[in-house]
Amino acid sequence: MNPATHPKVILIAGASRGNGPATARHLAAQGHHLVLGGRGAQRLQGLVREIRQAGGSAEWYALDVNEPAQMREFLAFAEDVHKRIDVVINHA
Repeated sequence: MNPATHPKVILIAGASRGNGPATARHLAAQGHHLVLGGRGAQRLQGLVREIRQAGGSAEWYALDVNEPAQMREFLAFAEDVHKRIDVVINHA
């Protein structure tokens, strides 16, 4: 497999607003697995549902990026579930 096209585990903080949803849709369409974080739980749930219905892979995690402890928990969650984190994007 070409490393440039190997699916990555990508965390997006601030994924529920602004450029976050568009970034998530774009990366999911490229075949990457996304862990989406933000304060808008309902928006994140809807975005994950949309990505999955389109054949993508994503999950969400509620957090406030202004809280360092919550960011650490977000990273730990993704690392625990996926055993790695390839990219972190902060849209907050």
